[in-house]
Amino acid sequence: QRQMCIRDSGELAKGRNLQVNLPAYANSMMSLYNGLAYIKLSMNYYTFFEMANDSEFGKAEMSELKGLLDRFNDVAESQIAAAEYSDDIYKHNIDELEGIRASVVRIMEVVTAYVDRLRIYEYVLNRIEYRFKDEEFDDAYYNNGLTNDLMHYILSDKDSVAVNNRISEVVEQLPMRLSKNKFYEYLRDSFSLYKDAQIGTVDDFAYTLGTTGMLAEPEGFEDMFPEVSELYNDIRSADYKNISKEQFDSLHAKLTIAAQKMSDTADMYVMFTQLVNDMYTLVLSGRYVLGDVEETIRARGVIEVVLDDFKNKKDNAKLGIDEHLDDLTDSFISFEGKQERIGETVSANDYAVAYALEHYRSELAADNLTDEYENLAKIIRLQSGSDFMALTEDEAKLENAGKDYVEKVCGRLIDSFAASFETMDRTVRRAVMSAVLSQVPVFFNNIDEIQGYINTSLSLCSDISERQACVEVLKLIMQG
Repeated sequence: QRQMCIRDSGELAKGRNLQVNLPAYANSMMSLYNGLAYIKLSMNYYTFFEMANDSEFGKAEMSELKGLLDRFNDVAESQIAAAEYSDDIYKHNIDELEGIRASVVRIMEVVTAYVDRLRIYEYVLNRIEYRFKDEEFDDAYYNNGLTNDLMHYILSDKDSVAVNNRISEVVEQLPMRLSKNKFYEYLRDSFSLYKDAQIGTVDDFAYTLGTTGMLAEPEGFEDMFPEVSELYNDIRSADYKNISKEQFDSLHAKLTIAAQKMSDTADMYVMFTQLVNDMYTLVLSGRYVLGDVEETIRARGVIEVVLDDFKNKKDNAKLGIDEHLDDLTDSFISFEGKQERIGETVSANDYAVAYALEHYRSELAADNLTDEYENLAKIIRLQSGSDFMALTEDEAKLENAGKDYVEKVCGRLIDSFAASFETMDRTVRRAVMSAVLSQVPVFFNNIDEIQGYINTSLSLCSDISERQACVEVLKLIMQG
């Protein structure tokens, strides 16, 4: 099957023997993706069960995830146990998985908003930490050696992408002394690079900068995670200009707790989304797969064991997963290498799906293959590694943005930042500007500009505690 898949993808691109190759290619890809999803789901489902056992699943803040998990488990039971593949089961499971994915996206917007905000205040607290430490500061190194070390760190990697990532890391941690107007100028320069991009790309860029810069609170921000919300409100309402040692210690502890809770929550939802995507892949591909192979049978057995234990846990019954550990371990060992091999095969051949949908619409319709190819296109997105990717393209977002649209989006963003900065503490504003600039395309034209920016940032900072904090953070970055 896998050899056929490779052969047929090339034949499709050449337009040869389409009546045979279009269905053969699609069925081969469906079988491969079905096997891949079964293996991934079985392993991740078990991992998620362990995460759920170890997490604070009893907390009220996890109630929504528990509800989504119950719905997912019902789909799993329906999909795995179904004696025959009826259209009613198929439609119900698709609708449920669509609804679950939409709910997770909404929740993750809140989680991301907290993560971005806590990152800002971590920067703020880091910059004032050394007010309360009696440590000697190496002023000579700060003024002479630090820039050279940073330049060596940035340029020591020959890969241009890695160099740009290092520049962004350094820019984010340097003392921020830009004027607001200079900050806005950098934003305009960054957006000007997108004048030939698609509308969706421009919108996504603006969204990323806005969330990084704490511009909007998504629906549910105040009440979805009440414990974290309370901690965050204490952190953001503090007077950082006149903070005492005791207040600093208290805020630092609160930030650590809140950040850990949001990190754990994000991990749970990302893993859960991967389960949903794999189950969605099984539902879409299942109606096109005839018969099972050994890896599918083994994977289904793992899923059934975990599903039973989730149901037992829900009913407060004795968990029995330990009784199956030997069998589960044997199954996981048998999967070694298969996920990677199947993944490489489908990645090398999935280009033919988009090609067929673009060039062979009439042939697909004539052979009743349109739905199968459109489902394959969805599966490719589900298995892309971008866990929250939309499963269909918004045609309007594919249009060229053009200069006027880019300038309009940029102008709105700058106006939002200007309004936000009016009531923002200066230390927090600097943290926001640093975080946002770390997300824009590198805005230096040559090495001299990079070095000049670093020298200027370091020299304009006269706060000894901030200087010391920057040295310590930047040393950690350079040490890897």
